Amino acid sequence: MSVNEVKVKRSPVTLQIKGTGSASSRTFAIGNEDHTLGNALRHVLIQNAKVGFSGYSVPHPSDPVVQIRVQANPPTTAIAALREGCETLSKQCDIVLEKLEEKLPYVKQDKIEIEEKIEQMNQEDDDEDEMIDEDDAMEE
Repeated sequence: MSVNEVKVKRSPVTLQIKGTGSASSRTFAIGNEDHTLGNALRHVLIQNAKVGFSGYSVPHPSDPVVQIRVQANPPTTAIAALREGCETLSKQCDIVLEKLEEKLPYVKQDKIEIEEKIEQMNQEDDDEDEMIDEDDAMEE
């Protein structure tokens, strides 16, 4: 294991819903997730007019759990708002993936062309170095 590798323990929680009282306000603990999902989901939720507040936290870096707080505007429930947010985020990810896969062949071709140009430049530099070495040898 290298220095940058960290073994992260698995969370005993997959999904836990916390909170009592009004159904429009809940905290969701999602296991085996971190800031990546937390911030993206919070952003999508706060863009929804049905949601009054959304925030997230990762209580401790060594605990693989993200807590997402949702306060929806009645009559929307927090569970319905979270479900809608997850669906929206999933659709956005699908769009990004589709665009990426669409451009990937062009990126691969660009990479090949750049590597060929770099190799050509390196070869030219090597040739120039050899010519300079030959000139130096002849002067001696």
